Amino acid sequence: MLYEKLVKIVGHDVLQLFGDTGTGKTMFCLELMKEAVKNGKKVVFIDSERNLNFDEVEKPENLVYYYSPELKDIINTCANLPKADLYILDSMGFPVVTQFAMASMKEKGDMLLKCVTLTHYLKVATWRNKALAIVTNQPVSPFGKTVPEDQLPPFGDKSQFGYKEIWRTKLERTNENETTCSIKAWRSRKFGRGKILFLMKINNKGVEIKPFI
Repeated sequence: MLYEKLVKIVGHDVLQLFGDTGTGKTMFCLELMKEAVKNGKKVVFIDSERNLNFDEVEKPENLVYYYSPELKDIINTCANLPKADLYILDSMGFPVVTQFAMASMKEKGDMLLKCVTLTHYLKVATWRNKALAIVTNQPVSPFGKTVPEDQLPPFGDKSQFGYKEIWRTKLERTNENETTCSIKAWRSRKFGRGKILFLMKINNKGVEIKPFI
């Protein structure tokens, strides 16, 4: 079971998945959510990008779903989380990045502090409820930087200390029949940076997640 495998690595703590758009972050979380719900786990899914939509389908009883693109709403939700086995925040970076460019210097500083606040609320929830939390995020912008794109840290990286593990997603290959994404260690207490932890294949038959740990 994917949930149990992640808990064995991360413990009752917070994992961050970060990577560019289209590298499988949300898909990985959705597969984890489906499996956890199917196995009777209670899941809280906080959606800032409208990646889920229950307007026309019935939501499982053991899934609590919140949607808002507003950072203040997401922070308030995380401050009042119900008891659950799994918390997913998809994504932390989106509501911040979309407002970051037009914000004043003070507002930008406040946004980065709010990233730390979100991490704190999730860390407390996992500790109190013996749960796992996963946060998806984007890398910092490569604009004006000389380092390779795959070496860029996650957005709001001052909050990194709050995560037990940080893994990076990457698009490995894609064609009209199938897309393959990898999940690699970035900052880990168990694995060296760059170690492949999972490969995820997405095609018309569904999603296959192959573990390498």
